[in-house]
Amino acid sequence: MYKKILTALLALLLIFSASAFVWQTFSTSSDQQNDILVSKVDLSWQQGSKSVDLDRYIASNQVSQNISDKKQRIMLEPELIHFHGILQAPITPSKASLVTDALSVWGISPLPEVAFSTYIRTPQSQVIAVYVENVIASHISSYYQPETVLEFQAYRLYNYAKGPRLLLVGVKPANETIAVALTASKKPHMKKTPPRQVNSHEQ
Repeated sequence: MYKKILTALLALLLIFSASAFVWQTFSTSSDQQNDILVSKVDLSWQQGSKSVDLDRYIASNQVSQNISDKKQRIMLEPELIHFHGILQAPITPSKASLVTDALSVWGISPLPEVAFSTYIRTPQSQVIAVYVENVIASHISSYYQPETVLEFQAYRLYNYAKGPRLLLVGVKPANETIAVALTASKKPHMKKTPPRQVNSHEQ
């Protein structure tokens, strides 16, 4: 009699131990998946960026006519911003040593890897050239087509004749209301080509 009771208790103990092990394994796996998800979000979208209206931002970052005529740039401390815009063209390879030069002046480390560029259309149909960090370039090429409304995160590197020069470091889908509004915006007629590396006599 006692032997049967002892055997039953031992069986219950084994079942409880196995259940606890399975739950702990599941919980640990879920936590690891959450950590991975968070790290991916942090990788593609940095905290602390300033929300801007891109058209107004371009207007407020113009250089003087004298600087424009001389094809000079105003090097500025990198500013992290985010804004809505329309992907104007596919991602294309681009020489971008000027990007790392601009960031290294301010002691930013590690420096991003940048070998791509594209164009973004603003809500008011201005088109600006932007450099694109390699990981973000791969993500955009894989998941988004031109004419897609997106929310971008970028560093302002410097100002020149055409306004601010930006480096894209983050991207995510725009909410539906904004996407519908920007999709209806007028498309520009001017054809653009990707930016290339510039020397001291260029912009």
